[in-house]
Amino acid sequence: MTIRSHLAHRLDSAQVSHVAAFLRDSPFGAYQQSLAWPLVAPRNSRRDWRYFTAFDGDELIGACVVRTTRLALGAWLGTVQRGPVVHDPARLGLVLTELRRTLRRAGCCSLTIGPRVRGRALPDMAEAMRASGFAPLPGHEQSLHHVTGIVWLDKPEEEVLAGFKQRTRRALRQAEKAGITVRTAESADDLATYQRLLDAFHRARPDYDRSGQPDATGQAQLIAALGGAMLIAERDGVPIGAHAFVRQADEAIWLSLATVDRDGASPGYPLLWAGMRQARAMGAVGYDLAGLPDGEPSDPGEAGRLQFKAGFAPHRRQMPPMQIAALDPLRHAMLLGARRAYRTVRRLRRAYG
Repeated sequence: MTIRSHLAHRLDSAQVSHVAAFLRDSPFGAYQQSLAWPLVAPRNSRRDWRYFTAFDGDELIGACVVRTTRLALGAWLGTVQRGPVVHDPARLGLVLTELRRTLRRAGCCSLTIGPRVRGRALPDMAEAMRASGFAPLPGHEQSLHHVTGIVWLDKPEEEVLAGFKQRTRRALRQAEKAGITVRTAESADDLATYQRLLDAFHRARPDYDRSGQPDATGQAQLIAALGGAMLIAERDGVPIGAHAFVRQADEAIWLSLATVDRDGASPGYPLLWAGMRQARAMGAVGYDLAGLPDGEPSDPGEAGRLQFKAGFAPHRRQMPPMQIAALDPLRHAMLLGARRAYRTVRRLRRAYG
């Protein structure tokens, strides 16, 4: 066994093809672990991206997109959202060892990871993370959900629909009766409409965090690279809602949903159902609802989102929470302590004005 690893700011054309295929074809793949994601993710002046690959001989056994955040003293934080990615769960421990070693040599003082682990691989991959020195972040520092809902699409369409709760099927009938229609966003004008709907939705719900969400153009670029669709709901020709999903591994995942019409039937239900139907036609076996609360909802907004998602009767999927490891313990303690104190003060100021 000859293990070698690389960390690069850029990949050449041959590497792009090889790494993109590896990330795409893994059963644990995620859109945040695609080469398209750094091109569309929200910008931050202190952040950049690097690309890690691990080989056993000539075989690529692990890869990830690493988000870097600059700190003082030349140090930086590494964040691997929904990664690192492997094909063989038994090799995660080996890949994590290489990832830690390579990033520490490059100046990383702290590394946060969160592989999209699911199914029977969960216990072994969770143990590999623990054995590699990773521990869960505190709850208030978890930036990604680790519980989600999956609507299974690997059955006839009428069976998928029949599996929804009665109130959801009733909401779909009411939307149809109210004349709400759903179509695919295809033109530049449609993309501008989609962005206006996103902006209107978030003006009405300022407490809804969209800091990690690409704008409409970025979502369209991500979908063009990975597969998926952007949908617009209309009533009497007036846009009243928008929804996008993107492919990851053999599933599809909710990317955004915005509704602005509160007069009568909700456009959210037909938008999500149209997304599921399109994803099923593309070959997706499941539709990921992009997060459920781990426990009781924390506020009325989260309770409302849970009620909406629960109406589709999703299967509950547990994933490991985001995990952190100190690669340079001294700088980790000093710089992360200061960073956490600053964030705590900022959070309290927002909460209490």
